[in-house]
This record gives sequence, structure tokens and C-alpha cells, in this order.
Amino acid sequence: MKQKVSNWGLYPQIECDQLTPTSYEEVCELIKNHTYLIARGNGRCYGDASLANTVLSTLGLDKILEFDQEKGILRCQSGVLLSTILDYIVPKGFFLPVTPGTKFITLGGAFSSDIHGKNHHVDGVFSDHCLSIKLANQEGKISDLTPSDDLFEKTAGGLGLTGVILEIEFSLKKIESSYIKQTSIRANNLTEIFDLFEKHKDKTYSVAWIDCLAKSENIGRSVLILGEHAKQTEVKNTKDLLKLHSHPFLNVPLFFPGWVLNSTFI
Repeated sequence: MKQKVSNWGLYPQIECDQLTPTSYEEVCELIKNHTYLIARGNGRCYGDASLANTVLSTLGLDKILEFDQEKGILRCQSGVLLSTILDYIVPKGFFLPVTPGTKFITLGGAFSSDIHGKNHHVDGVFSDHCLSIKLANQEGKISDLTPSDDLFEKTAGGLGLTGVILEIEFSLKKIESSYIKQTSIRANNLTEIFDLFEKHKDKTYSVAWIDCLAKSENIGRSVLILGEHAKQTEVKNTKDLLKLHSHPFLNVPLFFPGWVLNSTFI
């Protein structure tokens, strides 16, 4: 049955056959019975990745399989959302090694896009922290790959072109609390913000929000936001050191009207 599919950018929108297997055997059979298909996670990329006439959804492969808490190593199926992983690991004192702009992507999508986060300059990309993957190739055969395998490297950032990722084993970051110690610094222009990034390049997380409507000598006017995982001694409420963030009471509408994008509102 055809259904309409699009990604985060909502363009393009196509009609496709979407298959949702729940076992590795089903995945391999679907690969063998279809000449062309591509794996798809939760559809949170900006462009047209994973859009095809036949799409194999990994959302049915959504299990956390094994957690070595002593070593901080987690093994999951590829369709598990990062949000689910965070809910599981944060209360145990761990965090994702790399976090993108949204936690609503799948683990397989994170690897196939080889995501990076606001700590890219310190911790690199997601594949740098992966120990192994389980991959079903174009012939429907399953292989266990490690960073020493050439196909592992080609699959990282390969956007699903090397096969369907079934499992990923990766290392986590140990944390003392679920809080972030944040510092915000204003910059008047591009020169200042570049200098600030260089000055604070040792900080774990750094990102700048830029006013793209600023002109002349104020081009690049921005705020640099720096973050570090707060230690126990830096948190006032020590009873809930590893408390999960609560869900907001109100959500911002997803589809803002175009007239909101003007200098007054921004």
C-alpha cells in the first residue's frame, strides 16, 4: 500500500511502499525479494535521504539488547530512538558520546549519517565511538563489522547505500549529573565570534546562535553558548543528580507561518 513520506524539511514528499520488518530474518527476505530499496529511520534528516519507491523502515527493530554498565558499552537494534536510549542511560549515570540537534533520530540513522554534535571539535563523530555493527548486505547476508573492516568505514556516513544496519555497539560517556553548566558570551560580529570559538576550543560543547539579519559592522552578531556536564559538587539539588528532563507543558507549533520570519519577531 502506497503512503506519503517526507523528511524533516517536508520537501520533497513522495509516495512509496514502506515495509516495516520486526526481525532480522524478515529484513533479509525483503532485501532478497526487492531489487531496489533503502533503509529509513525516523525521517529527521533535512534533505531527501532515504526517500525511494520502496523503503524499509527500521522502526520495528527497536530493542536495547545489552548494557555493560562497568565498561559503559551499549548494544541496540538500529531502530531505537536516541530519546529512548537517553531515558535508559541517564538515570544510570551515562550520556551519548555525540548528540545531534534532535534526539528523535534512530541509532541506525545516527551511524549512516555519521552525526556530529556541539562537541565535534573535542569528541569527533558518532562512528568514532562505535565498536561494532551488524549489517545485512544487498544479498541479504548478515556480517559483523568492526572499525578495522573497510565496509564499516564505508557504512559510516554511507546513507544506507551499503546495506541495512541491524545492530550497533558503542561506548557511552560517564556523567555525574544530568545537568549542564552553561556559559553565554555575546559577540558583536563575525570576527569576535570566531575569536571566541578559538579561545574556548577546549570546552566540551560550544555553539553560536547568529542574528542573520544584522548588517554592516554587526554582521555575525551572535551569542556563543558553552556547556560542560555538571559535577556533583556543582549541583545544588543533590537529591536528583540524574533526573530526566520533564516534558514541556506547551509545545511550539511545528509549522510557523512565513510572516513570522521578519526582523521584528526575530
